[in-house]
Amino acid sequence: MPIPPQDYTLTTTLRLLPPYDVKAMNDEFQDATLLSVKDGVATFRITYHLFHKQVVTADPNWRKDDAKMAEYLRPRPAANWDPELRKRIIADLKADGIDPDNLDDKTLVEKVSRWAMRRAKSNDQFGLWMVEFDSGKPEVPDRLRGAFERNEPKGLTDAQLFDRELFGKGMYLNKTHGACTSSSTYLATILRALGIPTRIVVTVPAADGNDRAQVRMIAKAIRHKQTRLAVVEGVSGQGFSNHLFNEVYVGKKWVRLNYDVLGQGIVDHYYDGLMTHIYTAKDVSEIPFATTWGPRYGMREGPKLSSSNPYQLLSAEDHVPDPAHFDNPPAAELTSATIAGILVPGDPRLPSWLTWSEGLDALVEIKEWIPTDNFLQLRAFAASAASKFVLRAEGHPDVGLELVGGGMDDEKGTFQAFAARFVGKPEPGVAYRVVVDNAGQAHTWVVPPDLTFRLPG
Repeated sequence: MPIPPQDYTLTTTLRLLPPYDVKAMNDEFQDATLLSVKDGVATFRITYHLFHKQVVTADPNWRKDDAKMAEYLRPRPAANWDPELRKRIIADLKADGIDPDNLDDKTLVEKVSRWAMRRAKSNDQFGLWMVEFDSGKPEVPDRLRGAFERNEPKGLTDAQLFDRELFGKGMYLNKTHGACTSSSTYLATILRALGIPTRIVVTVPAADGNDRAQVRMIAKAIRHKQTRLAVVEGVSGQGFSNHLFNEVYVGKKWVRLNYDVLGQGIVDHYYDGLMTHIYTAKDVSEIPFATTWGPRYGMREGPKLSSSNPYQLLSAEDHVPDPAHFDNPPAAELTSATIAGILVPGDPRLPSWLTWSEGLDALVEIKEWIPTDNFLQLRAFAASAASKFVLRAEGHPDVGLELVGGGMDDEKGTFQAFAARFVGKPEPGVAYRVVVDNAGQAHTWVVPPDLTFRLPG
């Protein structure tokens, strides 16, 4: 018989900058132990219950049962609902055929979260981490003003920007929200106004995807093939990455709500691969972003870990109680890629939808595509494959070609490629062979013997 899913675990050692809360880090998905704190960096041992799923039930008497949870219902500096907004929300819901008075808590959360995310548009604001709260009022410290303005649209006052990204009431009235930090406040405001106890969860990936060694480490540690693929796809090459979402009190227990997904698990290739719970807050105003992640994101300040991210994987090992009965189905994974061509601007093989980015010299086009997967297959492949090529022609100096960023595709399997830049200058008209060293890499490049690259002259 296959082993029970709950018996399969992964244990890591993770370095982490604040914010973190050891009590919050121990939940039904993971167990965390603080090992040490040195120079402002904490080291944790974390055991993940990879296959754990929350059982979500409904409580028809939720209004009476949840009324005592005032700390998760009342307005907060950011999730600032009031009686007037509550009336507006209920009226808007009823106009769209949703009657909160006749729904159990589970159904209400499912319907309202979907409705709320559909009615509001995502904007391009991301200055919230540069805002701190003084006596419940937001302000941008002088030292973070430049970083704040670089992450906000021009021509708006701070008050206008706050109403589009920070304050729940403003976001509701403006029908807009920012990234996940902002969206968690937007949903908390609406759900609390309707009587659903709601709080905010902060998570980070289990590894820094900017460090290929960490990606390989966690890939090597996870023996369950489908889980490994999801984790590697989610964590690979993601830049400055973390995720915030909500927990709602439904069916007399706390249940995770990721945008409109009730009962969110910790393994998800769209959300950092493997989400590590590090902090829980009643309101975003309680999270000290302006003293921790804000300066790191906006100004690259703080202790050096493996990259700009505030976390670093040191070790990883999974645990299978009975390997002989380990149910380990195959995963559709891109492990080998055949180079179809090296493309530069003006090449007729480039698709019409492609926009050439600044700092990009060439595209490494490949033939393979797994139709049952999505764009993350390219990111996962690149994380475990060689990232440097050599363009070689007899009688001419070698030219380097390095992958930069992730992949791009048309989602149909007719065009998929990786962004790259030259190290050196290829000579126009010269036919270069493409040379790649696959030694020591989990994924391999295949170079057809007749493949050459020629820069137009």
